[in-house]
Amino acid sequence: MSKNTPNAEVPEKFDDALVELRGLMELLESDDITVDTLTQAIRRAAILLKHCQSQLNATESEIKALMDELGVAGSSDNADEEA
Repeated sequence: MSKNTPNAEVPEKFDDALVELRGLMELLESDDITVDTLTQAIRRAAILLKHCQSQLNATESEIKALMDELGVAGSSDNADEEA
């Protein structure tokens, strides 16, 4: 899988996607980037960001469900009750 290919599969692991995103950020911050590379890098970053956001949302939902199952109140639940 090439890091600059926008349509390449996203990494299965969140950490791998994050590493690739960091590499793309370094590329985007470089002074030598071409317009074509810039476009490819931004497209790929958008795909990776959506993937990471989806994984984070799924993890958050799973954690909330587990906490509910265990009868544990989350910190955001406590903040709502105190307000």
